[in-house]
Amino acid sequence: MAPAGPVRGMLLCHAGPHRLAFLAHEVLSITSPGEEDAASARLAFHASAGASRVLVATSGGAVGVDALEIDAEAHPLLPAPPVAVSASGGSLRGFVLARGVLWPLLGLADFERFLRRRMGGAA
Repeated sequence: MAPAGPVRGMLLCHAGPHRLAFLAHEVLSITSPGEEDAASARLAFHASAGASRVLVATSGGAVGVDALEIDAEAHPLLPAPPVAVSASGGSLRGFVLARGVLWPLLGLADFERFLRRRMGGAA
């Protein structure tokens, strides 16, 4: 499968030692924990919940992350294996190579729904 076109405008995030990327246009706002009912991205990695920043999706859902950086550069989107897409509840869109490492690019609203379903609604 050929790589998809380049993506530009991402938030490169950390959930504990794990990396996650989201498209900036999917983020309505960035808030502090406690301002939103956020699902912690750490829970996807079987770690304890926690966050220092909360990404609020245009759909209204929210995901907490430990750290984030804005990346405005264009990066090619590499395809994700179907098994990984399925394991992520359909939220994994592919991978981007940024700052010398691969970042999984996730749909913010889809990832939030995946976290909520995975944790039985109590993320």
